[in-house]
Amino acid sequence: MVDPDEHEIAAIAAASPMAGEYLESIGKTDLAVLTEAEWLTLLEVIITAYQDELARRLDSGRHPAPPLVAGAAR
Repeated sequence: MVDPDEHEIAAIAAASPMAGEYLESIGKTDLAVLTEAEWLTLLEVIITAYQDELARRLDSGRHPAPPLVAGAAR
């Protein structure tokens, strides 16, 4: 994500506390000591929270989806 729009920035902000909650729940904050399963779960938590917030914002109708830019990967 080179230049995140307002929706993506909000989704990142929403995902951040969820990542922290997960790390607190397993009692680890050093990413280097996570097991593979813990790392994959952390990624799942972050991606799910990001997608949920992005969908909530775009589905609410209050924030229309940003226009697509030709050739941009989304």
